[in-house]
Amino acid sequence: VRTRADMRDINKHQMFVVFTIVLVLSMTIYSNAHFRDLFSYYEHTGDKTYDPNDDGWSVDLDASFEMVDQFDLMLENIDEYEYPANSVIVVNQGTIVRERYYNDFSYSTQFNTYSVTKSFTSVLVGIAIDQGIIDSVDDPVVSFFPNTIFDDDSPEKQSVTIKHILTMTSGFDYGVDPTFAPPVDGSMAMHVLNSPVNREPGTSWVYDSKAPSILTRIIEIQSNMSLIDFANEYLFGPLGIQEVAWGTDDSGLAYGGFGLYLTSREMAKLGQLFLQEGVWNGEQIVAKEWVQESTLDHMPANVQFVYSVRPSGGYGYLWWIYDGFYTASGLHGQRIIVHPGNEYALVFTSLDVTQEGADNLHESLLDGDFVGWEEPMTDFYKRSAPYLILLLLFFATTNFALLKYGINQRISSKGKDQDIVLTSLGLSTYPVFVGFLATLSIVFVALDLFLPVREESCSQNSNG
Repeated sequence: VRTRADMRDINKHQMFVVFTIVLVLSMTIYSNAHFRDLFSYYEHTGDKTYDPNDDGWSVDLDASFEMVDQFDLMLENIDEYEYPANSVIVVNQGTIVRERYYNDFSYSTQFNTYSVTKSFTSVLVGIAIDQGIIDSVDDPVVSFFPNTIFDDDSPEKQSVTIKHILTMTSGFDYGVDPTFAPPVDGSMAMHVLNSPVNREPGTSWVYDSKAPSILTRIIEIQSNMSLIDFANEYLFGPLGIQEVAWGTDDSGLAYGGFGLYLTSREMAKLGQLFLQEGVWNGEQIVAKEWVQESTLDHMPANVQFVYSVRPSGGYGYLWWIYDGFYTASGLHGQRIIVHPGNEYALVFTSLDVTQEGADNLHESLLDGDFVGWEEPMTDFYKRSAPYLILLLLFFATTNFALLKYGINQRISSKGKDQDIVLTSLGLSTYPVFVGFLATLSIVFVALDLFLPVREESCSQNSNG
């Protein structure tokens, strides 16, 4: 017959065994660097018909050019540290000089550009101004909706201009950080315009992916075309970009702040267009003045930062501005980096949960020194380790409390057979957790075995 002391020893043994299992399984997941493969389908819409020999690019992957050693070292570091890249393209003086694809992606894969979309929206605003259908960035946005009565109307809302939207200083307030605001039904543009403006436009900076949809709606109104048709005729068509996928809201309006899917080579065309001050194949696609104006830092010196701290760089017209270069930046490490002084455009597509890897790689490229650069996922793991430890401690503490102070006391007058059965329920918090971790571990191990990270260099050349 087991005594209560025996039961306590059994419980302690069970706790130790289960805690060890949880710890081992957790570390299996924690140390696995290929979890990105499980979620990579969110990053693209698949392949599209694409002829790399007829896309307008000149390609020379063996070219020697200024900074060639730094770029090659950067690519070596991507391989060595297993940076979760999907593709990397380097354009120098109008020629693709380095091009890599990973994880079975290729030049025909349409990647989700996320907030890189904003920079394309900015270009379309510039084109609309060139055509005279928008007078100026100083036009109040409500002036394009003369017959609409907006909710929460105010003098502040009446004074919001296109420039305020372009520079993230509109003052629209959704009550929460726009990054975490709930999804919107109906028209995104009208949702924003019906939101209150609780801060004087131009005095506060909030990173807002919703408000740029006002710009796409204005272009539609003024051009009497859908945003996608306008973009196809005046931007994508001249650049040789076809079969564009661009997400729309419930009203059919293309989002201004996200939702554009492009191949890596198509993303690189925007970078080269700006290196050439708006010219492509001898045609002025967007005014040189717009290229220059939109890539200046328009962030006011004394602006108030809401939901964030001052970023390391400045902000132009939906472009991030840094010392000597500027960037179209999207979630998970999507980047178009344009460096006019060194005449290169650099494109990254990736699944980088740290959001920092592509920028760290580029910074190291400029420094010419990759020593001490840390694998982005390792950095992510280090930052997440305290939360993992707290989670494990929570489960251990909960189980200990159930065993010592909960179930045992409530069943002290029960028989030993019931005591054994009911006490084992104290471990009921563990099986669910262990099962969850075990399932994920099996998935990740399978991914490691059957979906190894592969690298391909695109060898197709084109003239044009």
